[in-house]
Amino acid sequence: MEPLNVLMVGTGEYTTGFVGTGGSQSDKKVGVVGLSMFDLRRRGKVGKLAMVGVNGSKYPAIRKAPRQLGPTIRDSAI
Repeated sequence: MEPLNVLMVGTGEYTTGFVGTGGSQSDKKVGVVGLSMFDLRRRGKVGKLAMVGVNGSKYPAIRKAPRQLGPTIRDSAI
């Protein structure tokens, strides 16, 4: 079976680890849904990933966040 494409609905803490003031201080600071999807894509279980939010205003900061996490998600093929 071909890998499924996934649409992640929401750009908040649980999906991305991002809150309006920057990175989350909780145990979800790397985002649960996004991190899981990156891992599944690395394993070939998921194809394309997409994300939708209310207005896209968080996207620039969300795009920078994985680079700051370093080894946590280094091999996740973001």
